[in-house]
Amino acid sequence: MERLVKAGINKILLFGIPAHKDEMGSSAWDDNGAVQQAIREIKKNFPQIYCITDVCMCEYTSHGHCGVLDACTTVNNDKTLELLAKTALSHAQAGADMVAPSDMMDGRIAAIRAILDEHGLQNVPIMSYSAKYASAFYGPFREAAGSAPSFGDRKGYQMHPHNRREAL
Repeated sequence: MERLVKAGINKILLFGIPAHKDEMGSSAWDDNGAVQQAIREIKKNFPQIYCITDVCMCEYTSHGHCGVLDACTTVNNDKTLELLAKTALSHAQAGADMVAPSDMMDGRIAAIRAILDEHGLQNVPIMSYSAKYASAFYGPFREAAGSAPSFGDRKGYQMHPHNRREAL
């Protein structure tokens, strides 16, 4: 962090890579999770750093998909919304200045905004990914985070790379 501050960088985006992964991705909202601990440490020593956090389940789940699975084959959008909201809340309560959901579940922004507001965190902004493609573009991240899907792909909840019109 000292090197970043000396270089004039005062905004960061944190991604978590947990020590333990499970089917639900429970490390994502754990108060002692990697992101939550990092935020508290950064804010304690470098309060001027603006911390943005990635809110997604893929790097926390043992199967590598961005949410809770139904019958081990498809992501359950509605159950996943609850977990994304819990994750965003835990990040904000740890001191995140902004949360950035990157999962692409339908309704995620409303779910996150509702839980943040409910807990008095209405001033925490949400930076939503407006389009995310089921493509090889995220390959390096998936490799680093060990979050490639263990089966199938993300085409059920991310956009087809050739569908430019839907992104607009």
